[in-house]
Amino acid sequence: MGGRGTRMWPLTAEIPKGLLPLGGLPFVEYQIRQLAAIGVDEVVLAVGRQAAGAWEAYAATSPEGVAIRLVIEDEPLDTAGPVRAVLDTLDQRFFVLNGDVVLEADLATVSGGSGSLGNLGLVEVDDTSAYGVVVVDGNGLVQRFVEKPSRESAPARTVSAGVYVLSSEALAGYAPGKLSFERVVFPNLVARGGLGGVVLAGRWMDIGTPSLYLDTHEVVMTGGSRIHRPPAAHVTPAGTSAGGKWAWVAADASIASGAIVEESVVLAGAIVAEGAVVRRAVIGPRVRIGSGAVVTGDSLVGPAAVIGERCELDRGIRVAPGTNLPAGAIAFRPPQ
Repeated sequence: MGGRGTRMWPLTAEIPKGLLPLGGLPFVEYQIRQLAAIGVDEVVLAVGRQAAGAWEAYAATSPEGVAIRLVIEDEPLDTAGPVRAVLDTLDQRFFVLNGDVVLEADLATVSGGSGSLGNLGLVEVDDTSAYGVVVVDGNGLVQRFVEKPSRESAPARTVSAGVYVLSSEALAGYAPGKLSFERVVFPNLVARGGLGGVVLAGRWMDIGTPSLYLDTHEVVMTGGSRIHRPPAAHVTPAGTSAGGKWAWVAADASIASGAIVEESVVLAGAIVAEGAVVRRAVIGPRVRIGSGAVVTGDSLVGPAAVIGERCELDRGIRVAPGTNLPAGAIAFRPPQ
């Protein structure tokens, strides 16, 4: 959870990535609900100092039955360092989850793998070229990792799902400080013959990039998530165009009559003026979209920005927090 969330900037300038809403729930709550369903009653979140206030506010309203404990990093400790830092306070075996993915599977299955020191939850993918492939032998033990092989050369199609079960022994030999699961801990566990791999079945939801964030919203908003179904009030908010397209609009955002908002996310306090079009985009908190403006193409508009009348934002453009674009200041097409 302690990453900087740079791939989702400028939204993460104000909202930590794990707290970005997904169908009205903070993303991390999907993971907490999964853990609670298998009997986990305490969750430790490793967060950066800069985002501590937002996380403290969330922890104060944690889901019933689950205690949330924050570990605040003054400097990034990589992926395994935060876990090593609190190792003495954890159970002998514990779950570790990446902060920007949810696999809608029975997480208890990971505990039943063959690894004496830990198990990796795995999923099968069609195209391996964007992932590190995990090769498992017939006994369910991880043999090696192959980084981003082509589809034709890949020795397996299984990749990490971002869910692990580890024993305290797996991390006990490392000094406190920066430590990587991927580069150090997992290769060492493989060398010791103690790391298992368990293939899981379920929908994999990822908010790591603007495109994935919108794709995952579509899954949730159209009923594809078994963890959460959003309130009906957010499915067809006032001002959203007809035609069955999904949109998630915060309850206190304002969509003018005649505006079009579809396949998009509009966060708290934002205003979309009459005649504006927001299609496949994310509008940050307190943003103002002027009349006749178009925001599309996986674009992100940062908190409190103003998009002037007739501006056109497209092709993944990102508008920094507080930016004020005058009327017609930016366009991707000449006037008609």
